[in-house]
Amino acid sequence: MISLLSYLHTCFMRSYRYGPATFVFFMGIIFVYSVVPNPVMASYAFSTTFIFIISVVICYALIDMETTNQESVTVLHSGGLVKLYVAKLLYCWLFTIPLALYAVSFPAIFQKFDRNPSVEELGMALIYHLVSSWLGIALACWFSSKFVRSRVMSFLMLSVLIVITLSVQGIEQVLPDGFTPMIYLLPPLSSTIDVLINYDAQSLFKKLMVIIIPLVYGAITAGLFVLMIYRRKLDAIH
Repeated sequence: MISLLSYLHTCFMRSYRYGPATFVFFMGIIFVYSVVPNPVMASYAFSTTFIFIISVVICYALIDMETTNQESVTVLHSGGLVKLYVAKLLYCWLFTIPLALYAVSFPAIFQKFDRNPSVEELGMALIYHLVSSWLGIALACWFSSKFVRSRVMSFLMLSVLIVITLSVQGIEQVLPDGFTPMIYLLPPLSSTIDVLINYDAQSLFKKLMVIIIPLVYGAITAGLFVLMIYRRKLDAIH
């Protein structure tokens, strides 16, 4: 797996597909914190949302990075199509770790807040960033050309999903009472953002639940994606 991750890293770096997303993220964080002072956890709510969007873009750029012929060769060397796509998902998440560290540490180091954040706040903020990036990756993988042939259509559908994810609370307010439970099927990013905005007023249970729920949601979503890849592999064999 390590050699496969190393291969994916080499290919991704050579493709320069990471460039636009990471550049926008780095410059976006600098721009947002150009005005000081800022509230600690409410500011991290913005960067958590930002890294969710960037992780979606990174996964979308990487998931179909290889041509069909190149992927066939990689599958032979890696030991299977499923293993390759698991490695792609894992690599996407590992790629976002430095971005999360940057988003959390930059404002703290350069004193962009109205006070010094505590170690607990920094630790929780980092976890929320990583959880949100994992959620974005687990959603974006479904828009691979394996499932949506048209890149224009997949991009539009993914954009709509991002908008829906960011608008869950508004959607919940306009839904009829009988349809309210359907909101739980949507990506649970808004709960994490709400906890960050009102961090001091939240219970420890709520703070932990908005970590666990996106992790589980992402794991189920990614697991279903891998299962579909496996079934497509079986169909191709038969």
